[in-house]
Amino acid sequence: MLLNFENERTMKKSLLFLFVSFFYTVSAQNAIRIWDYPYKPGSEKWKSLKSHQEMVNICQIPEDVIHKLTTEELVKICLDYPLFFTLTAFNNMQEGFEQNKREFNGFLELFGRNDAGKELLKLYSEISPGEVMSKKSDLDKGNFKFRIFYLEILLAQNDLLSALSKEEQRVLLSECLDKTIEKNDATYSNFQIQTTYLIMARILLLNQFNEFLDKYRLNQSNYDWFIYSIKLTGSSLIKEIETTTRNYLSKTI
Repeated sequence: MLLNFENERTMKKSLLFLFVSFFYTVSAQNAIRIWDYPYKPGSEKWKSLKSHQEMVNICQIPEDVIHKLTTEELVKICLDYPLFFTLTAFNNMQEGFEQNKREFNGFLELFGRNDAGKELLKLYSEISPGEVMSKKSDLDKGNFKFRIFYLEILLAQNDLLSALSKEEQRVLLSECLDKTIEKNDATYSNFQIQTTYLIMARILLLNQFNEFLDKYRLNQSNYDWFIYSIKLTGSSLIKEIETTTRNYLSKTI
């Protein structure tokens, strides 16, 4: 697969707007849950907030609620976090996510749960990127694509990956390979595709797979930029990560 990175800067600016717009329809489609955000982007109440810190404060899950949430419920609330999109404002999106994690108690609670990775993997296994083609409007298609993006950002975190068993990691790698095929067929953007490969690269590095380490050492600066900053610098890494993932799965049966 060949990726075009020339228009990435323009796309990134557009995504900042789209992430906010798309948040609403996604949230409205979710099943009724124990707790939901009291203020949401686009509402008059949200517009009345004067600073980023006020937005952060209003999004916090009450202490008398957060510990009662099932991990499944908590995952869905985290995916709907109104300020999740702000990670894209950072040149280093991993740093952007770390900022989100420090600011939102939902993320802190999720990452403290032993079954967080399992619940995320379960949800990921149930999602088919190709379903986007059945969505009628561009807004609905955007909602669907960006929700997968958020889910993959969460799944790519090393704290959660390392808590998965070897077999669960294998299942996740297989899911990623399947989803890259569906994404390529369904016109996902370069930005939306890279997070799938990020999961694969981080699992391969976590397991110190020799074939991957050899390629990593030969192109360490680009691999580091991608793995630690979530910045894909070219299409050559894509083919290497995909091929090495397939080889890892075939050699670790």
